[in-house]
Amino acid sequence: MLLTCKTLKLFAIGMLSLSLIGCETKAGSGALIGAGAGAVVGGLIGSNSHARAGEGAAIGAAAGAIGGALIGHGMDESDKKAEQREYESDYDRRNNAGQPRWRESSSSGVTKSDVIAWTNQGVRDDIIIDRVDRSGTVFRLSASDQNDLRDHGVSESVIRAMKDTARR
Repeated sequence: MLLTCKTLKLFAIGMLSLSLIGCETKAGSGALIGAGAGAVVGGLIGSNSHARAGEGAAIGAAAGAIGGALIGHGMDESDKKAEQREYESDYDRRNNAGQPRWRESSSSGVTKSDVIAWTNQGVRDDIIIDRVDRSGTVFRLSASDQNDLRDHGVSESVIRAMKDTARR
């Protein structure tokens, strides 16, 4: 029993040390922290209930890693969305100084140059498409316009959405 507790303590210290180092993503860090915490709790439960600290630690580590990874992944996704909103807000402040901010019911037109600029700045396709749709702008894209958009990295889905505005 003494050897098992010592082993469990060393394992717990090792897992906690790894969790302090962390990972590039919160999902990875969550998995490490969850595995460490799960191993400690599982080891203690296994040791107290059936004298099977090792099995309890292994089961606890697996369950903790899965739970921690899921929670961390959710946090990563939330951070990405917040970063995108911040990026768009900064873009609006820089490029619309003295002009009204983008509104849901904006009557101002979106230009081909706007679409290219948004693409180059990393705005997601679904956001660009939404802006094109909400602007009310009707695009009549020639083959040359379409090639120009492609040359500037605009995706086919955005080009298709722009072409679809001619049906309004």
